[in-house]
Amino acid sequence: MANSEYWIRDVSNSTLSNFVYTPSYTNGVICIAVTGLVSLIAILCLLVAKPPKPGTYHHTYLFGYLLSLLFANALLSGGSAMSLEWITLGEVTFGPFCTAQAALKLTGSVATALWSFMIAFHLFKLLFLRSPATKLAFWITIIVGWGAVIAVVMVGPMAIQKNERGPYFGITGPWCWINDAYPQERKYLEYFLELLSAGLSIILNTIVLLRVRGNLVVINGKWKLRHIPSSESWRLAIDRDLIDSNMLKFAQSMVWFPVAYTVLLLPVTITRLNDFAGQRTPFAVIVFTDVLYNMIGLVTVILLITTRRYYPDLDSLPDFNTQRNQQRESTLALAENGGVRPFTLERSLTAESYQSRRALSLALHRDASTSSIASSRSAISQGRVTITADLLTRQVSVASASHSN
Repeated sequence: MANSEYWIRDVSNSTLSNFVYTPSYTNGVICIAVTGLVSLIAILCLLVAKPPKPGTYHHTYLFGYLLSLLFANALLSGGSAMSLEWITLGEVTFGPFCTAQAALKLTGSVATALWSFMIAFHLFKLLFLRSPATKLAFWITIIVGWGAVIAVVMVGPMAIQKNERGPYFGITGPWCWINDAYPQERKYLEYFLELLSAGLSIILNTIVLLRVRGNLVVINGKWKLRHIPSSESWRLAIDRDLIDSNMLKFAQSMVWFPVAYTVLLLPVTITRLNDFAGQRTPFAVIVFTDVLYNMIGLVTVILLITTRRYYPDLDSLPDFNTQRNQQRESTLALAENGGVRPFTLERSLTAESYQSRRALSLALHRDASTSSIASSRSAISQGRVTITADLLTRQVSVASASHSN
């Protein structure tokens, strides 16, 4: 994976038949080989102790693609771990073991790139195009995919290799890889495929996330991209049904696989671009970037374990390609025009008329009550005057009778 011209230019004991380790090379290769071994053990432990279950990816056939990715990671990690043999010998020697390491590492790199992209493309079909996944399409993809990987690996020694250029797989510094005499093949049959996979995967997953979140929608038969501030995120959820919500949850979990692949691929890609430009890359930097690259298997295992809990229960859900209500477009148009204002009700004309009549009725009732109270008070006052007059009359009559006696 390192620039082989660097070794020929700077190491006097590099030949086609062997490469003798110095202490600095030994330490660096140990780091890379141990990282590959750790990733390989992690993959094997996952498959034995806690393997992914097909039911977790119900009706999506994603289970098979993830197994292919794990197998590709295992091949890549195993190829790096084979450098432990060179550490034991103290040198790299050309022979069947060297050829096997080069072929295994190339197979792992190309297969990892392919299946990382295929997972992203499958999610694009499933969640963006809403196309149903079929068993026939799955098996065709598996067979054609692995066939293409084998073809890329075998085309070199079987069709490209020339006697005057030497063997296609050979010693390239402290390990075995595509020989220095085939720089264009190394560039286009491995480096280019890895970068293409990483770039397309990021693009596809971004488009998928935009759609399932509700930013990318179809309104009146046209695709539109909506930018919604975080303070108005309710507008994205207004049209999300149960299937949409679970698609978003599923996509948010799966997007980490191509993201992790891209992040771990970029450092080693930068060193390769530096090599293509004719610049010398320090061996410590090469070791660091190769260690990161060989962690792909370990990171894939960690992602499978940690994101599994966030997968929706696909057994209890309809298929993602289920036909939706035709009224969804009008709801999207409502959201596009600003949606409804939460917790706010606008008064209608009927409500205004009712409120006016009610206010008038209450006013009349208050006036009637006031008049009734005033009349009662007046009647009470008049009654008191009458009672007082009657009492005075009676007192005068009693007094007059007493005086006559």
